[in-house]
Amino acid sequence: MNGPAEYLAIAFASRDAVIAARLRVSVAELVPDARVVRSRTGIVAALRELATSVDARAHAEALRVRLARATEDDGLSAGVGGPKRGATGAHLALLQAEQAVVIGRAMSGDGAVTMFEDLGPYTFVLGRPESDIREFADRTLGPLADGEQHAELVRTLDAYLRLHGSLNAVARDLYLHRNTVRQRLRRITKLTGADLKNADSRLALQLALLGRSALERLAS
Repeated sequence: MNGPAEYLAIAFASRDAVIAARLRVSVAELVPDARVVRSRTGIVAALRELATSVDARAHAEALRVRLARATEDDGLSAGVGGPKRGATGAHLALLQAEQAVVIGRAMSGDGAVTMFEDLGPYTFVLGRPESDIREFADRTLGPLADGEQHAELVRTLDAYLRLHGSLNAVARDLYLHRNTVRQRLRRITKLTGADLKNADSRLALQLALLGRSALERLAS
């Protein structure tokens, strides 16, 4: 038995409204053997069943260049998800490809190919529906999930986690007095219910902040 089929997904994104409106047709013409889906405004993904192994990055770049030439859009971007096996894997590959092109474009600009694994730490929170990411961030951060209302506390928490819990380093980084940092950390503990001295709690908070950042980039 050969096992479940293996799938590769490549999402293409254009900021040009006219090109984006025709992108699904253009992708279908370029990759006639693929299942082509529109995931969100300006983004179209092609899902291909692989008969043999391929260099996913090189394959995606070749398709991106051909599609950019056909649409006359030098800023056309691509994101790659997979290869993944089976029907569940195909769905995951599509999700990864969409998230890769959106986050990759926000991180590196237009006109490039971004593999899902290129997203670094974001891969720990992505590869799942945005509703799941939001639910985890809201549950973990509590009121701090509203970044606008608690912007100072979110910046303090981010610095505290990033600087390994050093009050002196946080104070220097944010140009604050140590006592101000302590006061903010007490408020963070009260609002989130998290024990900042516990490694698991700190990891959960760090992932929640990362998820919040990913959602902001996906919405951009």
